[in-house]
Amino acid sequence: MTAHRDATSYTRPIMAEVPDIRVIEKGAIRTLRIGRIEQSSMYVDAPFETDFDYPAYLHVTVAVVPEPRRALVIGLGGGTVVKQLWRDHAELMIDTVELDPRVAEIARTHFALPDDERLAVHVGDGRAFLQSTTDAYDIIIVDAFDDDVVPLPLRTEQFIRLAFGHLMEGGVLAYNMHGSVVGDRSKPFRSLHRTLATTFRTVWTFPVGLSAGGAVGAHREIVLLATNAPLDTEELLSRIASRMDERVSVMGFDRVGADLYRDPVRTGDVAVLSDPPRR
Repeated sequence: MTAHRDATSYTRPIMAEVPDIRVIEKGAIRTLRIGRIEQSSMYVDAPFETDFDYPAYLHVTVAVVPEPRRALVIGLGGGTVVKQLWRDHAELMIDTVELDPRVAEIARTHFALPDDERLAVHVGDGRAFLQSTTDAYDIIIVDAFDDDVVPLPLRTEQFIRLAFGHLMEGGVLAYNMHGSVVGDRSKPFRSLHRTLATTFRTVWTFPVGLSAGGAVGAHREIVLLATNAPLDTEELLSRIASRMDERVSVMGFDRVGADLYRDPVRTGDVAVLSDPPRR
């Protein structure tokens, strides 16, 4: 399942006092809903696991950088990706930036985000954080949304160059987005792909659930990874299939490679994304 599931059957809201942010529990699953979109979920009895598919794809970053020391995750939500990175990689220091302080608090109180010195939560704007820090990272993940759209300031060429400037040599920048890889609704994806390619030699595309069937142009979650690491696609897929020699315990990770999109991405009719001109 993905973050666009119909939530009408969900019951027992446990934070109904906040109109636009709800934590809802049904059976074994607890879900964070922001506005109309379900952003995160966890199994109450197994808080590091989720019934959402996309987090496993973001862990492909570790297949690109097998021994990461520092990671930055922009967009915390319920903290699924952050928790799993923290669990599986004992030497990894993680910064995560969340715009809404209420969400940051909910991740701790309702979604079992660890309170640990290896995991620092910063409340604020992700781009502003990158502009202010001098730290460099092996992995940068953008998993932030305004409704179901990644905010433009986190997708432009200027931001991508900023992120690149904070990557260690051979590091990886990853995005989670909603869209289509082909068809009438594919321009946002293709524009981001083209924009990433202005800075990175390699951009891999993983449409979530592609191998399970359905139209290739269906609207779905898409994870993109951009890097200049000297790593070919077949080696990447081998690392995924072996779970990085069993170092990645995330459910479904070993099957993610089946969803790699291998066809050329058509970008000649879309623009490189840019910051609006200053007035």
